[in-house]
Amino acid sequence: MSSNLIVLPIAIPLLFAAITIFFKNKISIQRKITFLASFLVIISALYNVFLVKEHKLLFLEMGNWISPFGITLALDGINSILVLTSSIVFLATLLYSFKTIDKKRELSFFYPGFLLIMVGINGAFITGDIFNLFVFYEILLMSSYLLLLVGISKEQIKSSISYVLMNVFAGSLFVISVGYLYTIVGSLNMAYISKTIMSLENKNALYLIGAVMIFVFAMKGALFPLFTWMNRAYAAPPIAISVIFAALLTKVGLYSIIRTYSLFYFDSKFIKYLLIYLGVISIIAGCIGAIYQKNLKQIVIFNIVISLGIMVTGTATLNLSGIKGTILYAINDILLKAVLFLIVGLIIYACNVHNIKKCGLINKYPLLGWTFFITTLCLAGVPPFSGFYGKALIIRGLVEDDQIFASIVVTLSGLIIFYSLIKIFLNIFYDNINKELEYKTLPKSLLFPVIALLLVAIISGISSNYFDIFLDQSASTILNPQQYIDLILKKG
Repeated sequence: MSSNLIVLPIAIPLLFAAITIFFKNKISIQRKITFLASFLVIISALYNVFLVKEHKLLFLEMGNWISPFGITLALDGINSILVLTSSIVFLATLLYSFKTIDKKRELSFFYPGFLLIMVGINGAFITGDIFNLFVFYEILLMSSYLLLLVGISKEQIKSSISYVLMNVFAGSLFVISVGYLYTIVGSLNMAYISKTIMSLENKNALYLIGAVMIFVFAMKGALFPLFTWMNRAYAAPPIAISVIFAALLTKVGLYSIIRTYSLFYFDSKFIKYLLIYLGVISIIAGCIGAIYQKNLKQIVIFNIVISLGIMVTGTATLNLSGIKGTILYAINDILLKAVLFLIVGLIIYACNVHNIKKCGLINKYPLLGWTFFITTLCLAGVPPFSGFYGKALIIRGLVEDDQIFASIVVTLSGLIIFYSLIKIFLNIFYDNINKELEYKTLPKSLLFPVIALLLVAIISGISSNYFDIFLDQSASTILNPQQYIDLILKKG
């Protein structure tokens, strides 16, 4: 179904970002404008989900240039739910930032940068054009550079160097691979590329291009061994910025892998096993880092590597259980990684503790402590909490695909996640109050977005059976590229 509403999650933050620039020195107006934009994006994203449920796929041909000759935007089950989940995280993070971002940073184009990174992320999810995936990558990266250097400090400069260099290198490889892909298929429209690839007899060159693309997306998604830049880049900025980076930027890399693998390289054993090996090694490397780290932010960052590895292995199966599990796990992970980073920010705010240390915070902030404990259970996949359902489906998909070793690694990763986070709970929260520390009062306005995100995650996980039909529909366009092609090229 053709729909102009598909462009709203991109157009709204872009328009409001331009408006905020006219109020550079009026922070209160910028806050209100950004809040309104974030709220409107959620409304539009939610409405688009309902439209997708009704029509399977929404598309918009920009300038009325029909596919594959013009630029196409497309929304199906998987990217519509990712846009909605991301929009919820953006609003919660914005509310958190009102109390935690200092005035100097706010005056340094924090809010325009915040809205522009929303443009880049939503655009990367929605685009149906492989070159415009690169364009939206650049938009989100340019705005992330701005946010990374807002309120510039020595540590932020150090962390930004590796981050910028990595993305410049990855962007160059991406453009080169897209150029080679264009010379073979003669189009940049993803549906048309997939249709053309199906008719090719010799696909060796395509698989080489696919390996380069997977390398690029693995670098942007922070898979092993390409995640080392993340340890500094995600830990250096304020928590409100780290949340966006950790919860959302990595998922853009994951989504790019899902979309290109399912459309272009679905019949390639080479790409499949490349993804499985990357996923399994990432899980193992993330587990080792999470066990040995003492810094709170770094523990969360290595947990990001673990979860990305789990989702990539689920994607590689390309069967119903694996893809449904990956979608459900991704929704849950976006919300819970945001919660986890926000709680770490509240720990730092409350007692200025950055490493594991006996603090006894649960005696002063019981709600925060038990929120962290429930988040730990969800992320570890303890039944019946929300993280269990997606992981169980991924494991089932791996078993159905005879990937027994990978399924064992995914299963055991839950124990490592639980251990890495429970040691924070036992030391930071569940102990006697440390009289050497000075404790601040936590404003209720800081707790609200944390608890709200956790509730959304729990509800989405527990009620997953109620929208199982939508998950099946979401997986169908991934598992059946011909269906996606027909819907976009209007031949079905």
